[in-house]
Amino acid sequence: MTCPANSHLKLTPQLIAEINRYLLVRTEIRKADLCLLFGSHRSAVARVQVTVRLWRDGLVGRVLVTGGEYTASGQLEAHEMCEALVAGSVPRRHIILETCATNTGENVKFSIERLKGLGLYDAIGSVIAVGSASASRRYLMTLERHWPEVIKMIAPANKYPVDVTGWPAHPEFAAEVLEEWDKIQPYLKAGYLCELNSETCPLIE
Repeated sequence: MTCPANSHLKLTPQLIAEINRYLLVRTEIRKADLCLLFGSHRSAVARVQVTVRLWRDGLVGRVLVTGGEYTASGQLEAHEMCEALVAGSVPRRHIILETCATNTGENVKFSIERLKGLGLYDAIGSVIAVGSASASRRYLMTLERHWPEVIKMIAPANKYPVDVTGWPAHPEFAAEVLEEWDKIQPYLKAGYLCELNSETCPLIE
């Protein structure tokens, strides 16, 4: 099996296994102080669905939606996703908006600033991040870089009609996963990410 034409990598069984192990990480999910919902143009519906499920299951009591880019509807990501959350039964009073971030690092940094401005930062000891499954490790590593002391969990959102483990057989999903795979080492070297700490990020092997 080979990867999509725009990639330089061949999807060998060994590479698939390494990507599954390192990139597509899972964590235990337990009740957290905050759900950090990363804004998106491409997978907003799936991310909102995951967040609504966390809310309904009683796993989070506050949701911070971060995203300052404009969507096709002309709304900011955070505003559009907030509307969808409210439609899904998450009370507006339990949602915090961060509307300036345009990349993952800013999502985390500006969210921390927002929490500090509201006097809530010191009350947050655990976070469930919600974002695309393909970027699961990068979200956690970004949190590790900017918010190392908080307990970090990931609730991945998958917009594709296959299970996460089926990504190699879905060209668009595979292209997204391989794009993420190519980002990790350059981002680490640039200081955008930090490797995960098993004490604050309980990975499931």
